[in-house]
Amino acid sequence: MSFFKPTPYLDYLPPKLTESKEWYISYSVKDPATGKMKRFRIKVNRIKSLKERRIAAKVIMARITEQLSLGWNPILEKEAPKAYTRLYDAMDSFLKVKGKETEANSMRSYNSYIKILKNWLHEYGFKEDMYACSFTKSVALDFMNDVEDDERISPRTYNNYRAFYFGFFNWTIEKGYLTVNPFSEIKKKPKKLTKKVRRTLTNEELQRLFEHLQEENRMYLVMCLLCYCCFLRPKEIALLKCEDVDLKNQIIRVDDGIAKNDNTSFRTIPDAMMPFMKDLDLTVGKHYLFAGGKGYDFIPGSQKMCSRKIAKYWDDHIREACNFPMEVQFYSLKDSGMTNMADSGVPITFVKQQADHSSLAVTSIYLSQNKAKANEELKKVDIITGKK
Repeated sequence: MSFFKPTPYLDYLPPKLTESKEWYISYSVKDPATGKMKRFRIKVNRIKSLKERRIAAKVIMARITEQLSLGWNPILEKEAPKAYTRLYDAMDSFLKVKGKETEANSMRSYNSYIKILKNWLHEYGFKEDMYACSFTKSVALDFMNDVEDDERISPRTYNNYRAFYFGFFNWTIEKGYLTVNPFSEIKKKPKKLTKKVRRTLTNEELQRLFEHLQEENRMYLVMCLLCYCCFLRPKEIALLKCEDVDLKNQIIRVDDGIAKNDNTSFRTIPDAMMPFMKDLDLTVGKHYLFAGGKGYDFIPGSQKMCSRKIAKYWDDHIREACNFPMEVQFYSLKDSGMTNMADSGVPITFVKQQADHSSLAVTSIYLSQNKAKANEELKKVDIITGKK
């Protein structure tokens, strides 16, 4: 592991005290723009006692030396007013600001990314009082190299890391901590490496899943059907309330406050799904349809559930019980439902409406990803000339 740390006498000249008619501390740092050393002076004449003056000068020089060794550069500080602020304070300020304007799921991710960076800095010897300007391009590169070397992190996740930290350091520029984004030259992994590993379920797999859940967890079966038949996302399922379900008219209301596209939509409950929906207790309208809490009962209640719990139950219980490979995920149910609905003869415009897509083009992308099929008319075309 080797990350950038300024080299004395190459990147800076350590401070020294000059005792003459005018006492002053002098030090020099390299100007990034010219590559030449620039000298700085701090007067220490104001302290009358020579002994106290030397003690104060010694403290000041020790502090400046430490700052310079961490990468602090007073030239950059002039360009970025808060460059001399602790990086940890900048990160905490970022979380505080975003906490006022960001939904809970995103904030969990933000907190996680910030914690990962803090832990990495601590592990490799950076102190908590390091300055924002100390986080250079070289440090960012070393951090992302470590991320890349982690076998548990896929190319797609690597890109997620890079995207978050790029965005965070853009925020530090906006707020005056830095002038240059240290992640700006770190490239994303190519799309061919980050393609989603997810496929639709076969009819046999769907039957296996539904039969298992009818015996083991009927409430989770309802959640699966909401994804498979109504094309609801995990977050939307987790935030549904009992009052959003209208069994009489076979409608589910997805409020704009929980929808991905910020638009209120209505999903139709198919007849075949109704017997399972009638298992739900909709007595208290303001209760969440699937409340949080311990265990995996998924019954209505006042406590909000984290949407990740849905995927966790799939990974911890369903995958092994139904012998599903990794590419068969909870969200595969949505892809499977759309494909099977279109194959059953439902017009694609109705599939689009149920999925609440912005256009038929989006719906077509989902369907084409799931099943490639030759066009029967094109197969019959004969445009070859010169045949014998």
